[in-house]
Amino acid sequence: MDKSTWINILLKQLEYSEEMSQDEDLRKEIVENPEAYREKLGIDSSLEIELIEEQENTYHIPIPYLEGNLQEEIEVPALAQPIVDFLVKAATDTSFRSELKESPCTILKENFPEITWWDTLDIKVVEDTSSKCHLIVTYSDENSELKEEELEMIAGGGSGSNLVTTACKRV
Repeated sequence: MDKSTWINILLKQLEYSEEMSQDEDLRKEIVENPEAYREKLGIDSSLEIELIEEQENTYHIPIPYLEGNLQEEIEVPALAQPIVDFLVKAATDTSFRSELKESPCTILKENFPEITWWDTLDIKVVEDTSSKCHLIVTYSDENSELKEEELEMIAGGGSGSNLVTTACKRV
């Protein structure tokens, strides 16, 4: 998948991820009909989708399969830039990807030190291929409500680290 297409899919998935974490009906709809979710995200129909349903204490890191012009500068909202940079590095730097697969908690702590709860999660790394795309279905906790700062971040406020924190809870 080319970098521009992948970034657009990632940004859409971040939006849906937040909705899924708060809307059990949407989450069920996506699990029951991933093809509809594929269309909403704009994923090519030639790619196989592997749907991964997260549980309460799991977090999946999908490493994208990127091809084409990887040096292309693509405008990304500032709030999403840390996530995009991290995942592009994982996709293109084999040494970094190996370290991430071997010690995901350590690598996440190094790259996102503002997040203090990595040790509380079972972190799994999955790799997309030229023919398969992983879609993560966010864990839904119906008793959990967003904090005011998370709502502001989604509405366009907040800092890059806030987006990373919220996205990492929800992606």
